[in-house]
Amino acid sequence: MVYTNPLVVAPPPAPLSVEETGLELGLLADLTLKSLYFAGNITGGELADRLALPAQVMAEVMTFLRRERLVEVTGGSSVSVAGLRFALTSEGLERAGSALAMSAYVGAAPIPLATYFECVRRQSVQNLQIQREDIERSLSTLVLEQRTIDLIGQALSSKRSLLLYGSSGNGKSTAADCLREAISGEVLIPYAIEVMHQVIQVFDPSTHEVAGTIDAKQHDRRWALVRRPIVFAAGELAASHLELVLDEVHKTYEAPIQMKANGGLLVVDDFGRQQLDAAYLLNRWIVPLEKGVDHLSLHNGARFESPFDVIPVFVTNKEPSDLADEAFLRRIRYKIQIRPPSLELFLQILQRECKRNGVGYNEAAARYLVETHFNGTGRQFRGCHPRDIIEAIAASADYRGTGRMLTHDTIDEACANYFV
Repeated sequence: MVYTNPLVVAPPPAPLSVEETGLELGLLADLTLKSLYFAGNITGGELADRLALPAQVMAEVMTFLRRERLVEVTGGSSVSVAGLRFALTSEGLERAGSALAMSAYVGAAPIPLATYFECVRRQSVQNLQIQREDIERSLSTLVLEQRTIDLIGQALSSKRSLLLYGSSGNGKSTAADCLREAISGEVLIPYAIEVMHQVIQVFDPSTHEVAGTIDAKQHDRRWALVRRPIVFAAGELAASHLELVLDEVHKTYEAPIQMKANGGLLVVDDFGRQQLDAAYLLNRWIVPLEKGVDHLSLHNGARFESPFDVIPVFVTNKEPSDLADEAFLRRIRYKIQIRPPSLELFLQILQRECKRNGVGYNEAAARYLVETHFNGTGRQFRGCHPRDIIEAIAASADYRGTGRMLTHDTIDEACANYFV
């Protein structure tokens, strides 16, 4: 991959020795033994791929393990370590078992914490230049008032925390999700980091979208190139998700949500409905939001600093005053209300949904929908109503084998099944 975007930090060069990995030989030896424990009889080249290390580094590790009689050569015709096959000795099996009891992490070798800090700093989300056209493009799938779009843009451009609030169904969560398009570019994410001899998994395939491959001959493969992340946390968010997650059975650490979101957006949906209250969440992140540094603890009580480089976006159906007191709310710099659509915007959304679903639009039928099912009932517009009603009309037409049309009858049928 050619790194032409100045905001993309090129991966560090491939380490040429154990010393250049920034890790202790003992840690790499244990990681290799654990990989052999699960993989069985494999080549040094395959081990290098599993640990994302260059062949020369793998050769150094295997020389040590052979000298300690923890591994043995079982075959291969090559004189290089990459082509030789290895297996654990009885002493190696015992050592691997002890290593697994301490940590069952098996995978790419980790990156030292200090190296991770430096990379996050160099590719910080704070360095992004977010323009008006970026925001308008990212929100183009929604029909919002221009004033609302501009306010969201100003908030995101400031890189400060923002709160999107208002009644349900008007696009708050969708708008937050769309903002991923406004923070373009890629960042480097380590597969794992090493802290005080503990390995913490950072890369999450369910969160991080790989954006390219890293040249193994030139660059350090312990990094993944991903799109700037957007991490969603909803009603299931608990205090434990803000700390290191330790799997007690497998003795593996997983990074908290804010670490996975470094370099991007952290969206807390349904803010105020989590298992932890809003004041606790804000209190937990007061210092990280202001200092850019979080504090985390290992299971043995040892604490360490971690980079906190995110733009927090809080989404709620509640009034801000119902979430926390004024002192806490001041920590959220921007509070933007997503209001129900006006009649004009409602009809724009309706036309857009008809076009998207191949439903023939009729102005008289659209006015009938408004007068009969909204003005006549006192029902308030919601941004989601046109989508849901038009999709119901399309589904009914397909079932019956008739044309997709916006008529009084199709509207009445869809609304009868939708509104209660």
